[in-house]
Amino acid sequence: MDSSSVDSISLQSSAAGENVIVVLDGNRGKGSLDALDWAIKYIVGPNDTVVVLGVLPEIGKKPAPSCLPFHLGVGTSGIWIKLEFSHNEMTPSELQQAIGRKKREYQKFLQPYYHHCKQREVKLDIRLAAGYESKKLAVEEAEKLDPRWIVLDGYLKKDKEYIHKNVDCHVALLKEKGVATLIPSKTTGPECEEWQTVCRKIDDQAFTDDDFVEELPNSPKQTPLTPSSYPLSWRTGFPRAFSLGEIEEITNDFQNVTLKDQNRIIYTGVYGENQVIVMCFRADDHSASLLKIVSRVRHRNILNLVGYCWIGGSIFLLCDCPEGSLEACLLCDKAATKLSWNTRWGIALEIGAGIQYLHEEFADGSIVNLSLCSCNVALGGDSSAMLCIYETTTKQMKIDNDPQDESICKNIDMNEQLRADIQDYGVFLLELISGLSRRLFEKDGQSLVDWALPFLEKNILSPILDPRLTVTSDPRVVHMARAALACLNNDSSHNLTISKVLAIVRGNQ
Repeated sequence: MDSSSVDSISLQSSAAGENVIVVLDGNRGKGSLDALDWAIKYIVGPNDTVVVLGVLPEIGKKPAPSCLPFHLGVGTSGIWIKLEFSHNEMTPSELQQAIGRKKREYQKFLQPYYHHCKQREVKLDIRLAAGYESKKLAVEEAEKLDPRWIVLDGYLKKDKEYIHKNVDCHVALLKEKGVATLIPSKTTGPECEEWQTVCRKIDDQAFTDDDFVEELPNSPKQTPLTPSSYPLSWRTGFPRAFSLGEIEEITNDFQNVTLKDQNRIIYTGVYGENQVIVMCFRADDHSASLLKIVSRVRHRNILNLVGYCWIGGSIFLLCDCPEGSLEACLLCDKAATKLSWNTRWGIALEIGAGIQYLHEEFADGSIVNLSLCSCNVALGGDSSAMLCIYETTTKQMKIDNDPQDESICKNIDMNEQLRADIQDYGVFLLELISGLSRRLFEKDGQSLVDWALPFLEKNILSPILDPRLTVTSDPRVVHMARAALACLNNDSSHNLTISKVLAIVRGNQ
């Protein structure tokens, strides 16, 4: 197949509708397909064509390769491979083997997308290019296809500025799974209708996506948010890096201190018209690890990151400012009275959903050591609950391809820490039931657990119910009490997960 044949295929693919180009680092395997997922979800519409460019820079590449291009058709798969390589780099046999491996890999990874795109009346055009610079290839294809968008996977961050400078379309750079940085076209800017439509779609999706929290029958209803009332952390362009000057302005030159302990200093502040919290940590391995975790967490029942600043020996983390903590509400008689059993049950489910996301649904391994208690649960204006995980003890457990004995040790450690979080969730349920603070509980030298556990074991609830609530027969309290007992009795002989605990809280077990 000669050069003119390939150009003809490209022109045909753009005739049916508008084009979106997705550029992937083909050497990264399946992980780079997150950019394709994002493009199909937010950018692509019916009758559009998605042109996927899988760039394989390590095949046949030298610092200054000689240009001996040829093109190889791959039959009915819809994939064509374009090669530019030095004849001194690879033998024909080695080249064919490398191409064959990548062809089979892409066919396997992309098979589900063909069916999905066909259902949505979207054409999928897959291309592999070996020995080419991804940024130059993207610009070359954009000149031929005139796309509305170019979407880059996160591994191609270094190409962003060059591509945006040399194309006349919008550019999106994937930051992590489901989250992208958007850069408007130079010729149209962010005021154009296409740009605004995508931004609205992203904002709306943040609060309607079923991936976050299951909608439960009988769960407390919340007032739908308007776009102007979205938390900063959910808006387009966040989280982002802040300068030290911005941090100083937000915190009134670090005057608004609300908490200072051995691990951090917490400030309140204002960014634009929005209240925020700024946490200052010493820049060490623990806080660096925390920043890496919270920058990727995104769940509506977790206090998500708005931005960060790493300067010198300090790391600043910004998040949305909630109405207050659950502990503060429980310590105030007036506020606690407004937290009905139905509301407390809803809070238990919301925080449980956040833990479930961290334990079981986070992409790269369980996040544990959550320091869960009522003082680390934030409440919004509608009593929606968010877990605050901004503690340097928070860490991610990931089992790599280590030798068997090391993997077993890691598995044991992870299981112990998962159990510890589940036990903490049990104590949190006790706080909701009793209206008492775990941290501040004092009764004859006992802890909250020591005091309440005997009553739970005997199925006697009246002594531990919050006396400020006059209703004492709500079945939701029984569900929470049964779940609390299961959590507190959770040890290595049990296989209790947060999913099973939530089934008890709902009354399904």
